Amino acid sequence: MPDNAVDAVPFNPNDPGFQADPYPAYRRLRDEFPLLRGPLGAYLVSRYEDCESLLRDRRMGKDFANSKFFEQVMGEAGDEPPPFLGLGLDDWDAKLFMLTDPPEHTRLRGLVAQAFTPGVISGLRPSVAETVDELLGELPEEFDLMERLATPMPIRVLGRMLGIPVEDQDRFTAWSSEIAGLLDLDVELSAEAAAARRKAVAECTGYFLELAGRRSGGAGDDLISHLVRAREEGSALTPQEIAATCVLLVVAAQETFSNLLGNAAIVFARQPGAFARLAAEPDVMDAMLDEIMRLEPPAHQVGRIALEPIELHGQTIQPGDAVILLVASGNRDERAFTDPEVLDIDRKGPAHLSFGRGIHYCLGAPLATMMAREALLGLTGRISSVSLVGEEIAYKPGMGLRGPARLPVRVQKRVG
Repeated sequence: MPDNAVDAVPFNPNDPGFQADPYPAYRRLRDEFPLLRGPLGAYLVSRYEDCESLLRDRRMGKDFANSKFFEQVMGEAGDEPPPFLGLGLDDWDAKLFMLTDPPEHTRLRGLVAQAFTPGVISGLRPSVAETVDELLGELPEEFDLMERLATPMPIRVLGRMLGIPVEDQDRFTAWSSEIAGLLDLDVELSAEAAAARRKAVAECTGYFLELAGRRSGGAGDDLISHLVRAREEGSALTPQEIAATCVLLVVAAQETFSNLLGNAAIVFARQPGAFARLAAEPDVMDAMLDEIMRLEPPAHQVGRIALEPIELHGQTIQPGDAVILLVASGNRDERAFTDPEVLDIDRKGPAHLSFGRGIHYCLGAPLATMMAREALLGLTGRISSVSLVGEEIAYKPGMGLRGPARLPVRVQKRVG
């Protein structure tokens, strides 16, 4: 591959045209550069088969702090934090479990997984449905779907799971929007934006440290109490790990779910027949959600670090190299799906990549799916159609997560 291959592909995640429609760029990557060394030396992988294989590959890790990628960025930044993270070095003392490898990942994930069992998720369903009813209420004919439902709903649900007092929950919306940028390799992050991100991380982490301290010795049934008891019983979970885990859960739930619901509304506005079918045939809900997750996933990329040499498309990914798996591109790969640009809930074929694969498969996938199901049931029970107010959609910046920042909609309310 020529050294100037990166210049041959229009791939600027900050470009408004790319944010509005990244799929033509993804298609060109799949066709011409299925393995492309991009920004900061990270490899971009864009085909379904390659993404699916590498997601399962135990030669791929997630500990970015022990990578050539991290060393390169820190070497360029000196004592300043990596510009795409906006974090100081001290923040790496307590890693998020999504940025660890076995056996550390196994220990941390095992503790958190107890809050996401089928029984727990099923038990949450009535309160989630109640939350949907409270937030939707009597709908006006025009409203911002993100403001009304998609943004506040996840923090209400996670608030119950973590035992966050109701009066504190609104604080997490602003924190989440700042911290979510951790999932983007934004090398152009301004000093002001990096400072805002550090401030949000510090405040959110500090909040959970204080909350965990108040739960010490308690018998509560929330997740924080569970993690504190595990520490007191000798699991060696540090207070910093508890706080970092809670930050991850809140941000991941907030951003992933709000993007999922916003993207679903956009699909329904553009394809009203799909919404009408869902309202008429609620049994197709799971297939509809799977197809929306394939067509318009809330997260477009997954990061990995090579632990051993990996040969792919005539190149060798070396240990320590960063690899960005463009799962949103893989989900529309013509090599894996027939008519991949079309929403087809009767589709037969491979599963989408949006929740990952292997040991790092999204822990919150069952919760996100249940929440989305209840939100859509709430909407289909109240409205017969949804349309967008205005032609242009204001998407959130970056390419790691993709969803609307605002989504003014006009709805036709059901009669009777």
